[in-house]
Amino acid sequence: MRRVLQRLACDETGVALVIALMLMLILAGTTAALVVPGAVNQRNSLKGSDAKQAFALAETAVAYGEGAVYSAGQNGHTPPSGSQPLPAQPGGGTGSWSASVGADGYTWTITATGTVDGITRKITVVAADPSTTTVVDTGAWNYLYSDQAGTTCATSMNGTVSITVPLLVRGDLCIGGSLNYTGSQLEVGGNLSVTGSAKIGSSTTPISTLRVGLTSTSTSTCNTVTPGTGACDGHHSPIYASSVSEGVDVVPQMPCIGQPSSWDSLCTGSSDGTWTTLKSIYNAQAALTKTGCPTNLLDSDSTLNNSDASISNVMFGNTDYDCKVGTANEIKWAHATNTLTVKGTLYFDGSLNLKGTVIYSGQASMYFTGGIGTTGGPVFCGASSVVGGNQCTSSWNPDVDGIIFVAGCWADTTGVSLTTTGCISLGGGSNVQFGAYCTTNYATAGGSSNMGPVLANSLNLGGSTSSLIPFHYMPPGTPLNYRTVIIPAKPPQSWSG
Repeated sequence: MRRVLQRLACDETGVALVIALMLMLILAGTTAALVVPGAVNQRNSLKGSDAKQAFALAETAVAYGEGAVYSAGQNGHTPPSGSQPLPAQPGGGTGSWSASVGADGYTWTITATGTVDGITRKITVVAADPSTTTVVDTGAWNYLYSDQAGTTCATSMNGTVSITVPLLVRGDLCIGGSLNYTGSQLEVGGNLSVTGSAKIGSSTTPISTLRVGLTSTSTSTCNTVTPGTGACDGHHSPIYASSVSEGVDVVPQMPCIGQPSSWDSLCTGSSDGTWTTLKSIYNAQAALTKTGCPTNLLDSDSTLNNSDASISNVMFGNTDYDCKVGTANEIKWAHATNTLTVKGTLYFDGSLNLKGTVIYSGQASMYFTGGIGTTGGPVFCGASSVVGGNQCTSSWNPDVDGIIFVAGCWADTTGVSLTTTGCISLGGGSNVQFGAYCTTNYATAGGSSNMGPVLANSLNLGGSTSSLIPFHYMPPGTPLNYRTVIIPAKPPQSWSG
């Protein structure tokens, strides 16, 4: 019995050893399981911290890029090209940025990176710098426009004429006699004076808008008082308007093609009282290939000298022609139907005289070194205005059939002196549809009518116009104003990274 107990004791010792060994293995595995994840977590924590630092460096690089873009825009420069490194950063790490401009010239894409311990983060943002751009200003082409300024009553209108179209005047406007203004808009950059039995609108039919002064803070007066007050509040004779305010809403400016700076202070340099602008247009046409152009239609020689006296007889003669100048300019005449077809920009070294009946189609700017006059009571109308048997109706669409006549108004052959009276002159009975740019004076006689807009240094209106139909799309080559517009900076957007 004793031996049996001893043997059992020995057996239990072996089992204990086995159990002990098993426990040691289990504890060792548990310890490893606890130690390994801890190391991994520590390593991940370090990487996460590096990633945050890298992103912070990328944000810093974005700020540097934005600063460079905005600063360059304000100073008229261009940001540096290529990758730009950040200065040394506390705690190590590196960063860089680059900027590329879009097709519009002022929208920039800034790409920035930050790197810490081999971990890189990238950010891309879009920003716009403060910049300027030049835009076309066609506002004056919605009016009869007088550019005279600088003297009292720079523009004067008297007589018994009724003006029923929008009128824009850069300087003072004095209305007298028994003139009756009933157009929808009257805008005067200087002072407005209404005397005698002249009147603006009526108590029952006031005009829509009256604006006086170049700006809302100008000191211009309306019948000696502040616009919108007293005798110029729009509710008292002789001025009736639904809205009276200070400051014109269209820039009163006429493109310079030869008028002297004493007339318009903006006409300086080569445009100051010379035909330099006209000569550049003349030379551009002279360099183009011409086919089918009759002799003396465009010019009588090969020099700009205002010498072609046969323009009208050839243009509206008994011989048909199809004159092509380059690939974009054309004038075509069919004498049996009195139809004229035009397109592009055309220059004629002389003056034009309108006579008879002409129905035209197409859009074009037609330049003349001299002026434009009439014989008898001519009809010169766009094809879109012909309705039934009636011509020059209000159905005229100048965006389809629209001619701008540009009169240089030179009186000599050397570009020294200008015709200052009646450079474009419409005689009694004239019924026409064209836009007009007149370097000097535009005049209409009683019974004449033109539905097109007019830009002139001065206006003498003796005729009447039932309506003015503006051009929405100006023909190629039209003299236009340009102005600079400031585009403000835009904060960064479209973040990614």
